[in-house]
Amino acid sequence: MFRFVKKLKAIKNDLKPWAKSTFRHVQEKLQQNSDKINYIEARLIADPESYQFNNWFNRLVKLQEKLLLFNQKYWGLLVRKEWLVNSGRNSTYFQRQANSQRKKNSSSLRFK
Repeated sequence: MFRFVKKLKAIKNDLKPWAKSTFRHVQEKLQQNSDKINYIEARLIADPESYQFNNWFNRLVKLQEKLLLFNQKYWGLLVRKEWLVNSGRNSTYFQRQANSQRKKNSSSLRFK
């Protein structure tokens, strides 16, 4: 078991720099892509028949969709991870709330 954990840590150390270089600055990429889309839209208004600008615009829109989907999945996984880590901190509170609600519901049924 110790060897397995050691190998996992080694893999983690190798993957960290790769993940940072690959997935860093998603917000900046989204902003740059939006700026390019706005530029191309302005050019298309002036020349709507341009095949080059239409093609470029379509590629930029697809890239924008990919970046937005990635961003949504990334933040969703991050929130889920935080919930899994921190969920034990509030579980006693929610358990008390559920028990008190159950007691109220059962007592209201007895008095009717």
